[in-house]
Amino acid sequence: MTADRPDVLLLSLGTTLGWRLADALFADQLRNAGVGVAVEAVRIGATGRLRRAYPVTDLVEAAAARRALAGALDRHGPRALAISTTTAAMLANTRGLPYAVRLDAPALLNRRGPQNAILHRLERRALAGARLVLPWSRAAAAALPEGAAPHIVLPPPLTTAPGAVPLHREPIAVAYTPDVKAKGLDLVCAAWAAAGLENASLEVFGVERDAAVAHLQRMSTPLAGNVAFHGKTSPDRFRAALRRARAYLGGARWEDFGQAPLEALADGALLVTVPSGGPFDALALARELAPELVTRELDAAELARALRAAFDLPDDRVRAYRERATALLDRFGPEAIQRTVAEQVIPKLLG
Repeated sequence: MTADRPDVLLLSLGTTLGWRLADALFADQLRNAGVGVAVEAVRIGATGRLRRAYPVTDLVEAAAARRALAGALDRHGPRALAISTTTAAMLANTRGLPYAVRLDAPALLNRRGPQNAILHRLERRALAGARLVLPWSRAAAAALPEGAAPHIVLPPPLTTAPGAVPLHREPIAVAYTPDVKAKGLDLVCAAWAAAGLENASLEVFGVERDAAVAHLQRMSTPLAGNVAFHGKTSPDRFRAALRRARAYLGGARWEDFGQAPLEALADGALLVTVPSGGPFDALALARELAPELVTRELDAAELARALRAAFDLPDDRVRAYRERATALLDRFGPEAIQRTVAEQVIPKLLG
């Protein structure tokens, strides 16, 4: 890189905290591999008030990304581009530069229905013109539209706490339901109540108690007395809870990537989950590790049975489960992902 010309301009739509963190980590991975990086954050501006439903929401964000990219190209003159999210790539004028598109899920998968046909067309064009597509998961890669550029699966790095994972845990289950509908707070709480686990507790992160109770009342879902709501907390506090917990309880109707279930596996919790829709990489891992802990349907009674099975799992099975989970998660580790960036992504994008 020259002093005024970076190798890669990273365009960060950054509409969620997860994406902002993932983009910062990706920029660091590029720099660690010796690549000069400039990062451009997209500002939606006054048109943000139009974001009420799809496809308008995506089109507003795509237009904002196009404006941000034009200004950044004028300022930086990069050799190549990395565009975070398929939405940001839809209307991008890349000026003939090679570009990669990072995505957790293609619009073809998570923006379904004829009303989103325009998004599917724009996505197909953007991904076909790319030099490289970087889906976060194998499931997202499998859902890419026909004609998309070659892909390399590149998930956000999954960190683990130092030290051995303790075998014996407190009688706790942990859930993460920031979007109470999509993440299935009603399924989680109904299953917990039906499981009837004595002397155990459920700790729910991502939603405040008042909002949770209001949603459960609308859904006519019972709330057991041994449930605590922690709201939005620091990642460290959430991970500390996972390292104490016997199980992670997942009732999500949709998971674009599913960082929290992967973190649960990394921290030694048993993954008890419904078969969530979306490119949910942890689902295949959970089925391989202990199929009896994964339900066949989005059903609270089935989830309660799986939860009881997790609390009854003998120590030798728990130990084997955690050892196998550690091996399966190796490809998500920071070192493995850094190698992929250095040995595959950079040569393909800049070569």
